[in-house]
Amino acid sequence: MVERELGMRIRALREERGVTQADFAREVLVARQTVSNWECGRTLPDVESLKLIAGYFGITVDELLDADAQRIIDETADARHTLIMWIVAGVVYALELIFEAVIDSLVSTALSFTDRQGVRLVLLVCRLLAMTWYFVWSFRAGKVRRDRDLTCALEVVAFIEGRRPGASLPDTVFYRWILPYFPFWWTTFLVVACASLIALFAWTRAV
Repeated sequence: MVERELGMRIRALREERGVTQADFAREVLVARQTVSNWECGRTLPDVESLKLIAGYFGITVDELLDADAQRIIDETADARHTLIMWIVAGVVYALELIFEAVIDSLVSTALSFTDRQGVRLVLLVCRLLAMTWYFVWSFRAGKVRRDRDLTCALEVVAFIEGRRPGASLPDTVFYRWILPYFPFWWTTFLVVACASLIALFAWTRAV
């Protein structure tokens, strides 16, 4: 297997230099567990990590990889695709829930009971489809995040953009204030959305 063969090469080079996994991990800007996963053949380094590893040992990436370069590049691209689809599916699911609540509020007084039940059935089917799509990609993204040690939104976005692990990030509002506090902003969005929908429902009932 590519993972095992590359892991054995990394371990041999590390032991030849006489450094521990922890010291090596610090040099290539990853966690010690990540190095252990590489050497045991459980995961593959991404492209940026490969450059750091090769540079640390004073060899080229081609010398480190032999014939495995294209597969690793393809697997990294697949991992990024999975994370992007997970994000898209999550946005679609959230929008579907908001759309469903808005439509349900508007038709609650405008349609007859039978018509309302028909509309709600259609909305339920849409919700199930969006939910299924989201959870499928969420499961796949969870595996990618575990394999790549991506523990927060900031690391996920940096990986998708192809940034080198540990590299300095852009000094923008998005990177300084949104991604690091993403759980807070996401919770705030949900609270505001729910409050707006409750107000809309109350208004339609009053009218």
